[in-house]
Order: sequence, then structure tokens, then C-alpha cells
Amino acid sequence: MKKILTICGGFSTEREISLRTGQAVARGISIAGYESWFLDTAFPKEILKADKNFKHIQKGKVINTPENILELSKQLVKFKPDKVFIGLHGGEGENGEIQALLQLLQIKYVGSDHGTSAMCMDKNISKVIAKSVRVPTAKWEFISEENYNKTALKKLLKPYGYPVVVKALAQGSSVGVSILQSEKDIDRTVKMMNDVKDTYFIEEYIKGRELSIPVIKGHAFHSIELIPNEGFYDYEHKYTPGVTTHVCPAKLDEKQVKTMNSYAEKIYKAIGCRDYARIDFILSESGKFYFLEINTLPGMTELSLVPESAKASGINFPELMDLLLNE
Repeated sequence: MKKILTICGGFSTEREISLRTGQAVARGISIAGYESWFLDTAFPKEILKADKNFKHIQKGKVINTPENILELSKQLVKFKPDKVFIGLHGGEGENGEIQALLQLLQIKYVGSDHGTSAMCMDKNISKVIAKSVRVPTAKWEFISEENYNKTALKKLLKPYGYPVVVKALAQGSSVGVSILQSEKDIDRTVKMMNDVKDTYFIEEYIKGRELSIPVIKGHAFHSIELIPNEGFYDYEHKYTPGVTTHVCPAKLDEKQVKTMNSYAEKIYKAIGCRDYARIDFILSESGKFYFLEINTLPGMTELSLVPESAKASGINFPELMDLLLNE
């Protein structure tokens, strides 16, 4: 029986969601017939056996120290998993750091390699690559750090009009995203930019339907339309039951399905993804698809989109785990 280690938790702003993903994945892997183990990378000395009823209880304060990565490396080498399932979100999970470590230790893992992960985490690079394969994307420009203030930001936003979007370059789960409806929203946006440390950019607001589509083993699966009860599909809407309506498969005509599937598969291939990814689009009111971003480690919680799409294709969660774990 293959020994699979799910790693999650970590130190990013998405730690809580990562732990939810890790628990669900570890349970699913056990049900799929593997020897399943669980590791919160913030506490690398404790590797836990997981079964179909596994539930992790957090312990202690999370402190990231230089010794942590060394201890994690030691534990991984000692444990010798047949494969690692990365359930980390944001930070070291999606920027390529953990993938580089696993490659250095010659440990197999599910998902894209360190270079691809880093490119996908960087919304600028992923948008540039999307444009290179002729996938439309909204106009964008960087905001230099000296402009993280009300006066400068107001001036930069003026050519775009309202609504307009300000986004962090390398955050996930809609952390570091602000949709400004008017100048009144500049103060809270500046506060966000100073609270959530990152590089920020302005993005043209495209009014339309928000769609997400998984690509698994190079093939586009059913797309999902996301309809928040109010506002936009932010962190709360992603992880709070009942506040967003999911339509899966999304109600698209045959031509739209072919276009979206083609765009998603082209981006996945051009960036060099492996195993799986989730790609987000806006379908504008004029009927044009715009690429938003790609996520190489999408959520795998009970509300997550990749399992929902797979289920619509007749693939349950343990079967999805088995599919991802196999070459």
C-alpha cells in the first residue's frame, strides 16, 4: 500500500483554509485505499495517521523560524513518503518553495513543479502568458510602493473610471482584492494595501459572469458559475456555506463551452501545469471571455470548486484523489 503524506497549514494568510483542505484530502486518500498521513508544516515534528474520520486539532502558536524548514526537511527524509499531496495555499505552498524543497529531496508530489507554481502565483506573469497564447485578459498596470496612499492612488485610478479593481500580485482566496465602486472606497483600499504586504496592480473592471474551470491531467472539466448573494466572490463567499450560488455545469451554449475549454487548456499547457489547476474567467456582457488568474493548488474543502466539478462528471472525492495521485 502506497504511503501518501498530505502537507498543509503553513504560515500564509490562507493557513486556516489550507488546514481544511489538508483534512479533507487526507480523509479522501484514506478512503481511496492508500496509507494516509497528515502534516501541518508549522509543526513538522508531528506526522499524524489519517483515516476516513480524521480531524486535526490545532496546537499552539504558529511561529515561522529558520529552523522550521530544516526540521521539515529532516522529517520528510526520515518518513520517506511514496508521494506528497500539497494542501498548502498561498505563500510557500504556491510560490514554488515547497515544490523546490521536495524536488531537492527527490520526493514525488502531486501538482506543478516549482517554476510553474511561481509563475502561476504571480498574476502578472500568468496574464502575460495568457496574452501570448491569445487568451484575452483585462488591462492592468502596476502600482509602485510610493503610491500606496490616497492622493497618488486616486490619480492612478482616474483613467479607469469606476468600478475598478486593485489586486495583490501573489495572494490567493481573494485576499488582497478590492473592487472600488467610487472614490469613497480608496481609504479602505489603501489600508488593505498597507496591511497585506505585497505588490499591487490596477485591473480594468469587466462586468459579467464569474466562471471557474478545473483542468485535470490536461483536460478541461465542467465549468462552474459563481453567483454571490451580494458583493463579489471574496474570501467569505468562498468558504462560508450558503452565501454563494454555484451553477455546475455553468449554463453556457456549445460554442461558449468550446471556447472556454480551449482557453483553459491552452493556458494550462503554456504555463506548464501538471496534474491539475483551476482557472478563473469573466464572461463579459458582450459575450467575451477574459482570463483572471490560475491557481495550481486550488482548495479541496467541502465547498471547493474542483471536487464539485469532478462530481458533476461522476467522479467522487476519493476517486478524484486517486486520479490525481496516479501518473
